[in-house]
Amino acid sequence: MLIVPAEHPLDWKKPPVVTLLLILLNCLIYFGYQSGDRARQEHAVSVYLEEDLLSRERPLFAESFSRREKLDESQKHSVEALRRQQLAWLILRDMEFGQELRQLPAYQQDPLWQAARAKAEAARDQISAQRFGFIPAKFTLQGLIGCMFLHGDFWHLAGNMVFLFLFGFALEVALGRALYLALYLISGICSGLLWWALDPVWVTGVGASGAISGLMGMYIGVYGLKRIRFFYWLGPLIGYFTAPALWVLPLWMGKELYGLLRAADHVNYYAHLGGLASGFLMVWLPRRFNRIKVDEAYLAKEDPDAPFKRELAALDELIGRFALDQAALRGPDLLARYPGRLLLIERLYGVAKSRQDAPLMSALLKQLFALPQQQGTALLKRVADDSATAEQRLLKHPAIQLHLLQKLLQASDGGRSLAAWQRLAQGAQRPPQLPQLTLLLAKQLSAQRDNRNLPELAAFLRTHYPDAEQTRQLALYQQSLAR
Repeated sequence: MLIVPAEHPLDWKKPPVVTLLLILLNCLIYFGYQSGDRARQEHAVSVYLEEDLLSRERPLFAESFSRREKLDESQKHSVEALRRQQLAWLILRDMEFGQELRQLPAYQQDPLWQAARAKAEAARDQISAQRFGFIPAKFTLQGLIGCMFLHGDFWHLAGNMVFLFLFGFALEVALGRALYLALYLISGICSGLLWWALDPVWVTGVGASGAISGLMGMYIGVYGLKRIRFFYWLGPLIGYFTAPALWVLPLWMGKELYGLLRAADHVNYYAHLGGLASGFLMVWLPRRFNRIKVDEAYLAKEDPDAPFKRELAALDELIGRFALDQAALRGPDLLARYPGRLLLIERLYGVAKSRQDAPLMSALLKQLFALPQQQGTALLKRVADDSATAEQRLLKHPAIQLHLLQKLLQASDGGRSLAAWQRLAQGAQRPPQLPQLTLLLAKQLSAQRDNRNLPELAAFLRTHYPDAEQTRQLALYQQSLAR
């Protein structure tokens, strides 16, 4: 049975950074650190055999293992007949047998046996699952936290990471990154604590499934009784259904309880149940008492840009009925609340230009000139063309023409750059950047195979900046072109 939420498409405008980092961390640990476990295991087995522990412990282990696993005589003989390396690893990894061994008087009275055992176990404990896995009968904080980042095999890792992504990308947006990460880790810890409290066995547990079950519980806690969409896969049946989120929690819990009662596999159902319960309660209870902040707009799938779109529509309505004075009054406030929005800048440019509104024009041009290089190019060209008309005196200001020239040079628009340069060159107030911009313009025009205006640019520099380095460079550049 598989039931997962399908309520939110992935929005890369709000990337799940923490979720992706958790996935990356788990993968790096598995492929980087756990990949060395085979060599560590071989070393541990070789130490065990070199210390000649197998001959001493084989009959004791066969008796203990047969009793615990309820083996008949033929099965017991099959265990004893295993290859030396296989049997050595089976004995060494069986920590419950190791505990039984320590209670034997013969072991307690033999310091050489104890030293050999300690040496083999020290080598075994370098394996990732033994070093950082969680063993309920041997509680350690290192194991309780470390087990969340270890996995038994590739498919264990792959399955957990898929579910981490499915639940994580929406919860990270809804809860916020810091709270999401904290609750993820706490859920993983709670899942281990429940296992420790209810079934303190000598079994090593690894995997992120307890924390991921916590995410499943959090998802239900976030939505509560809101109806959301789920994807299901029940044998041959595949499809979608819509239901209150809370109704799915008993199904998930029931599936884990059924698996626990059957006990037919090696899945840690205690961890799953602990994660589900803790994740749900940590979100649902605070939500009931308004103690936790959730992005309600995201849950309701509201367009995050809806307020801006409403403001833009209202502005268009004013412009459409020629209420330009009202549009101009609203302009500065809109620019302050929605800075860098090209659609807004384009609308207000038409208003400022038609009314010759200097404050509004200044405010919107500051934002236009601050846009990244690839944005607003069409409007820049429009401003440049309008600057050439006699009635647009506001646009002829040297500061505006300077910024316009710089942006047009970045856009490689040689013709309009030349026009802006000519307006600056003919003005009474020439900016200190003009020699450098003149040289850049000359090189750009030449690169565009337009050398007709190079003499004008060179003559300007010789006349007004005879000692400038740019004057000398342009003269040399002209000489190289003439060869």
